[in-house]
Amino acid sequence: MPSVTSQELLIILAALTVGGLVKGVTGMGLPIIAVPVMAGFLGVERAVLTMIIPTLVLNGYQVWTHRSEAGQLPEWPRLLLAGIPGAIFGATVLYLASDWFLSTALALWILGYVLLRLLHPSVSLSMPTRMRWSPVVGAASGALQAAVGIAAPIVAPYADALGLRPRTYVFAVCASFGTFAAAHLVIVIVLRMYTKELLTQSLLAVIPAIAFTPAGIWLRQFISQRVFDLLIRSILVAMSARLLYVSWFPH
Repeated sequence: MPSVTSQELLIILAALTVGGLVKGVTGMGLPIIAVPVMAGFLGVERAVLTMIIPTLVLNGYQVWTHRSEAGQLPEWPRLLLAGIPGAIFGATVLYLASDWFLSTALALWILGYVLLRLLHPSVSLSMPTRMRWSPVVGAASGALQAAVGIAAPIVAPYADALGLRPRTYVFAVCASFGTFAAAHLVIVIVLRMYTKELLTQSLLAVIPAIAFTPAGIWLRQFISQRVFDLLIRSILVAMSARLLYVSWFPH
């Protein structure tokens, strides 16, 4: 297990802090920012395992604060239920796959997400289409969440295509991420993937992340979504490039 220098620890803490702030504004941000940063220093498996509990706690908090929006998403229970078997598959991939494979897959998924966000047109899905495809979206999202710690490349474009207002969008993505993180936590405990050090690290990671989430929720009314989108995409591209470089050109 790699050691972490003081400078690297500060970078990781900064990623958790920024991720928590962006999480408060957009409903996304914590794993998207923190996992690639941490994976560059700790390896993908350790980064993913560290982020499970912070992801569960922060999304649970966001779901509770936006719970009045649940009635706007009739297909979401089907999506969430389908994500549980998907998470089982993804956790198996995390357990068996090499760090090189996981780093490459994570980097490509993130770059794919950035591309989708840039090219994704404004479309509107009918309710029958939403009900039909929600289990597929849920299963794929759960698998991706458990394998690389990020379900946003699938959940976020789908929720965006529904044309949801900001509060409903935040509830939708947070309910998804939180449910998949809970399923993932159960699976890794059953597989005994958590060491005492990793469990402690995961619990401690909650503190810097959740400390700035309320500030992000407050800032949502003042800050342009486009500014944060640009920030997230820039960080994602940089972190993906780092992951690909480290995995394909090791020193």
